[in-house]
Amino acid sequence: MLVQQKQNIKGFTLLELLVILAIIGAIAGVGFPNFTKWSMDRELRAASEKIASILTTATTQVERGVYPYVRVYFYESSSKTYVSVRGLQQEKLSLKLNDGKKPDCKFDYVNNFSGGEEILNIELSEKVSIYYLTGGAICFSKGGKYFQQDGKADTQGNVGFDNNKVASNNVIVTCHKNASKCDPINKDFDDNYPVYLVKYSRFGLVEKYKWNYANKDWKSR
Repeated sequence: MLVQQKQNIKGFTLLELLVILAIIGAIAGVGFPNFTKWSMDRELRAASEKIASILTTATTQVERGVYPYVRVYFYESSSKTYVSVRGLQQEKLSLKLNDGKKPDCKFDYVNNFSGGEEILNIELSEKVSIYYLTGGAICFSKGGKYFQQDGKADTQGNVGFDNNKVASNNVIVTCHKNASKCDPINKDFDDNYPVYLVKYSRFGLVEKYKWNYANKDWKSR
């Protein structure tokens, strides 16, 4: 014979549920701004890492001789930022040089009609803005012989490092599109958003930095 046992099951009262919901709301209110800031930092960092990787890929192609001349171009389309990498193989570059056509880092030098080939065409996050560089190009060559900057890459101005003891315009600065200020030349930023920077050399050396608001300087990462 089965004996049915009574179970003493209690639920939550309406007051207890309201208290629990209030606690959850308070925790979410405190945690959400931190999560949002972390998410923005992660997105900008990822974009900066992607740019650094693109430059490394381009200069690796150059040094290996696969494409001894490579052009990295930053442009916008439909409010989105892209990075295009095009290169010339050794045979095409040699023909141009033999004809007296030295590299000038213009698109005409590496377009399809000139024998150029597309290596990469990467879309960055729609929340990312590249400081000033839209419409600018950076050209690398083996041994740095024909290294050039064209357009805004050449005119963006020098960014100071190590308390302005060192300055360089070989930089790509990544900001958030909603930031009210993003001026690495004058070190004027919207402190609600992180800022990342990639520094490059004519020989393909890539260094990565993040703006340190406390020290008012770039911090290597």
